[in-house]
Amino acid sequence: MEFLVTRNFKVASYSRGNKNSEKLALVLPGRVDSKDYAHMVSHVDFLASKGFYAVSFDMLGTWDSPGDVKNYSTTNYIKIVNELIEHFGNKPTLLLGHSRGGTTAMLVATKNKHVRAIVAVMATYGAPISPSPEDVKRGIHITYRDLPPGNDRQAAKKKRFMLPLNYFVDGKKYDPVAALKNYGGAKLLICGTQDKFIKPGEVRKIYNSLSGQKMFLELNVDHDYRYHPDMVEAVNLKIGGFLKKYPL
Repeated sequence: MEFLVTRNFKVASYSRGNKNSEKLALVLPGRVDSKDYAHMVSHVDFLASKGFYAVSFDMLGTWDSPGDVKNYSTTNYIKIVNELIEHFGNKPTLLLGHSRGGTTAMLVATKNKHVRAIVAVMATYGAPISPSPEDVKRGIHITYRDLPPGNDRQAAKKKRFMLPLNYFVDGKKYDPVAALKNYGGAKLLICGTQDKFIKPGEVRKIYNSLSGQKMFLELNVDHDYRYHPDMVEAVNLKIGGFLKKYPL
């Protein structure tokens, strides 16, 4: 683990590959997920093997990154990704994101000319799900995550996070589908038949509305595909084909 310091942020990271590579890959975890989860590590390692300098990181105030979780927001996620691209020299960049990380990839890509391709895996294409009445009453959203490597669904020990309700308010400012439609680079959309957050048919409909270089993959898996090593490998295999067809 190392810390990356940009103009405004300091985040803990997991990275592999040659820092002098001419291309960068940022692997973006889902909401309060860890950079050290099995799927994040696997994607970083895979992309490094394809010649990228590949990096994943923990968001502000989560896991190994310093700061207050009250600053956890879509806006700050976007800012960090943009500053990391700048930090590494504005190289041709691939953004790969899972869940809300995929959402962030779409929002960054449409406005950052250095992003040449995006991979959205089990992404969410709208605002964060609204907080429950209990969340509103207590003023925070409490959520739990299993500890890294996060590949045991039955793991008893979990880490608790308390997200500010502003996270949900902030997220409503963005339209990831509109951003995706406006993005001119290559796009790979991956969805799961058992994903409870978005139906594959909805992802397929979004995919069909996109122009330009694009690929699609539907896997027989749920949202948290990190619990299935064969599905993580299937994602890597598809990314390999995507990069072969649409090299940066």
